[in-house]
Amino acid sequence: MRKYLVLLAVFLLLAACKSSPPQGGEESPPPESAAAEPEIKQIEELQFTITSITILQADLINTRLKLTLKIDNPNAIPLTLTSFHYELYGNERFWTSGTEKYLVVIPARDSSEVSFEFEMNFINMRRRLLDDVIALREVRYRVVGYVDVQTDIPRFPDFRANFDHSGTSAVIK
Repeated sequence: MRKYLVLLAVFLLLAACKSSPPQGGEESPPPESAAAEPEIKQIEELQFTITSITILQADLINTRLKLTLKIDNPNAIPLTLTSFHYELYGNERFWTSGTEKYLVVIPARDSSEVSFEFEMNFINMRRRLLDDVIALREVRYRVVGYVDVQTDIPRFPDFRANFDHSGTSAVIK
């Protein structure tokens, strides 16, 4: 009988120590580090589109232009563009080149527009290009260069994205 009482006491003790399952079907939240960094296997390429080339001031020799560039980020994380290096060609002739320093953040799966101004000298240009710009006609362009991109995720180091984009754009006054 004593043996049965000891077994019953052990059984009751074990039953009292057992925790009950969570109520309401709630799951425990994931650790903070897992929630902070989305599951990404690789960084996808950024997409560049020139939305406009605008004349800010037109003189006989020098013209100030503004280039507006749309950058699409197909990734699940925001990306920061820290610098933009470019060469701009119009109607197959070199126009200008430069480096722009930005801290533009492109949200995840979204896009941002970046604008920058530059000066173009028409002395070495064909007369046809000057006529097209003055008449506000469409011009063929090509933008070649690269952007330096920061990910803010340790396992994806900062990288350089090359681009070579061409098309036509209206010249807008």
